[in-house]
Amino acid sequence: MKTLYQFLTVIIVFLPAQLLLSQQTDEKRMNVEVSVKDGKNQVVSALKSYTISYNKTLLNNEDKSSDVKAFYLSLDFEKPDISLLRAFVQNKAGLDGQITVTDFYGKLPSRKIEFKSAVMELMTDQTTGDYYSMYINLSSNTLIIDGLKIEH
Repeated sequence: MKTLYQFLTVIIVFLPAQLLLSQQTDEKRMNVEVSVKDGKNQVVSALKSYTISYNKTLLNNEDKSSDVKAFYLSLDFEKPDISLLRAFVQNKAGLDGQITVTDFYGKLPSRKIEFKSAVMELMTDQTTGDYYSMYINLSSNTLIIDGLKIEH
């Protein structure tokens, strides 16, 4: 009987610990990348996240010119990418590119967001003792989300 109690005690103590340790680790599930074609060179950079916004109020009835860029893309980078920053700084006319999202486990469908004639509107770079972040905001006049073309 004493052996049975010891065995049950071991199971009760170590089973929850094993369940906690067997939980999924803090690995990334999604791979998010932005790629931009700068002349002959293709620049690819890893992203932590991205956000897409559309501002219809920028478009009024009188001004339907192609200068208006109503789509905004906010890119949050994993690490600094000077080559991508250089591509946007040197090209004032705008660059074409895409954001691809891939699930490492293959359970979620891949996504592809394409942007045309995107120009850099804002750049933020922040560094502390143990943290780094770089954000770039782009504006574009055409956006294609998973094959659906959105124009103004």
